[in-house]
Amino acid sequence: MRIAFCGKGGSGKSTLSSLTARYLAHLNKPVLVVDGDINQHLGHALGFSEEELAQQPKLGMDTDLFYNTIKGDNVRLPSLDYLTESTPAARGSGFLSFNQPSPVFDYYERYKNGIRLLAVGGHDDEKVGATCYHTFTGAFGIFLNHFIDGQGEYVIGDMCAGADPFASSGLASRFDAVFLVVEPTLKSTGVYTQCKQYAEPFGIKIFVIGNKIENQGDKDFIANIVGNDLVGFFEKSDYVRNLEKGMFDPIDQLEAPNKALLEKVIALTDSLQRDWKHYQDVGVKFHKQAAEGWANAMFGLDIMDQVDPEFSYNDVIAQMRTQEAA
Repeated sequence: MRIAFCGKGGSGKSTLSSLTARYLAHLNKPVLVVDGDINQHLGHALGFSEEELAQQPKLGMDTDLFYNTIKGDNVRLPSLDYLTESTPAARGSGFLSFNQPSPVFDYYERYKNGIRLLAVGGHDDEKVGATCYHTFTGAFGIFLNHFIDGQGEYVIGDMCAGADPFASSGLASRFDAVFLVVEPTLKSTGVYTQCKQYAEPFGIKIFVIGNKIENQGDKDFIANIVGNDLVGFFEKSDYVRNLEKGMFDPIDQLEAPNKALLEKVIALTDSLQRDWKHYQDVGVKFHKQAAEGWANAMFGLDIMDQVDPEFSYNDVIAQMRTQEAA
């Protein structure tokens, strides 16, 4: 199952992503975290050192191994030059999963305290002003379109700030549970309103977590705007203040109300059921949007030819299960 944390920059996305990941690891659940924000903070929040993160290859920067692996024998993708963040999987594509070894994980992944970490990367000195940030976040969409996960397995995405994951990229549609972290400010609730508008046509359900709460008035302000989308509030936390000072106390020492919120996030996610056919259909809609909006003109060909009408995720899953049983 896939959990995304979205919201305005500075709202607490990385904090909630890291705490949820650490709590899942505490419960001995398989958890893979992807730092999908070009402002890379999640690794630090998980306790990785600056040196470890600097040496980690990034999916959106050092792309050759990753892209060649997922291309596999997909004849509908004649060249990696035509990969976009919405490129769908097809027969012959290479796939990744929790339980199957892959050179992609061997190369890009880092591991600490039960948590597997991947990162998309961001602008270095040479690329500032020379490339769009979708170069990096797009790798996340490509990864998810070629990743097979199941119930009881967790992918956590710390997303790029703002409404973009719901708009041009459609990245939010690749997740089962999308949690929008909202502060008690007009700017933050404005991001919620914008995301809600983008999400509804594609059937993307948004759950709201109120953060940086000082008093009941803050709670009322958020609740009056988001209504039934509200899941709960992350209370003011000495644990998090210590975390931001580099003090990584055991996660079971998190304040009881905040621990209860994490449990609610996990339980809510577990209550959902992945519909792989719907997942595929929504992905094709976003791919069509990209084709008509910019990609066909940029590449000089119709990237809708990448859509394989005979491809089925359920076929891939059945094949994986057969291989695991052999």
